[in-house]
Amino acid sequence: MKKLMQWGAALALAVACGGAQAGDAIAAYPQRPVRLIVPYGAGGAADVLARIMAEKLSAIWKQPVIVENKPGGVGTIGIMATVQAEPDGYTLVSVPVSDLAVNPHLYRKRPFDVRKDLAPVSQVGAVPNVLLVSNALEVGDVQALVARAAAKPGYLTYSSPGVGSQAHIAAEMFAMRAGLSLQHIPYNSVPAALTDVAGGQIDMMFAQLPAVLPFVKSGRVKVLAVAADERTPLLPDLPTLGEVGGPSIGDAISWSAVMAPAGTPLALREKIAAGIASAIQSPQVREKLAAQGLIGLGGTPQQLEQAWRQDYERYGAAVKAMNIQLLD
Repeated sequence: MKKLMQWGAALALAVACGGAQAGDAIAAYPQRPVRLIVPYGAGGAADVLARIMAEKLSAIWKQPVIVENKPGGVGTIGIMATVQAEPDGYTLVSVPVSDLAVNPHLYRKRPFDVRKDLAPVSQVGAVPNVLLVSNALEVGDVQALVARAAAKPGYLTYSSPGVGSQAHIAAEMFAMRAGLSLQHIPYNSVPAALTDVAGGQIDMMFAQLPAVLPFVKSGRVKVLAVAADERTPLLPDLPTLGEVGGPSIGDAISWSAVMAPAGTPLALREKIAAGIASAIQSPQVREKLAAQGLIGLGGTPQQLEQAWRQDYERYGAAVKAMNIQLLD
């Protein structure tokens, strides 16, 4: 019995020491370079957000934050690299909401489950989606667009960068809630889809604001509303769909988040999130984001978890209602 008690005391001491060491490691984080993976090529919203944030985080943490692009497989390669990394906070991934809340409902054979294999750290930034129309359509507001589409079911066309994209889902939700029949013309990229709206070959589209801004400034398309519950500070005079009597589709906001491998301690994720919030709140960072048509967010792992869960359920219901063929 005495030996058993001695063994138990030794085990308790070892656990306490291990906990203290883990706490010390979190307090001292980061002690070496941090790798921030972007599962897409350079230039997208997730990449731009990651690079602007990484520059500021490097200054705050006094350790390099290295952005590493790993495109391929609609995000699969970069996300897998994160899933397989040690859950120690030194490998993170910057992902758009599509990877977290849309693609899981579309792709059946991915080698990971985002809900089980990734842990939330913090939202980073958001990109508002807007409804735009071709000038050739000659409609001045959302109500006129709805009336035109209702008068000719199946006649008006809308473009998107592909089946299952947020632009596709937003347009279908718009059509379903307004009782309209629209014709979907999928493209292989946002620029190609936008170019044909500007050229008059396509009637309308939902698209992210940064991609649309050059077309708006040149007068090649007309923006009717922002697909969100609130106006965007980037275009404060642009009304929401609900404000102009259109069918509200909720927040079709393309947000990005930083995630960690599953098993990363909550206390460590909270510390990383605090660093991200400090970076995002920097006036220099906010100015750089606004110049790219982006809005800085920040927040805790718990807040990200809530936003993630809501959009996961919302987009899952939309994909099911649209009866989109699940892709392998």
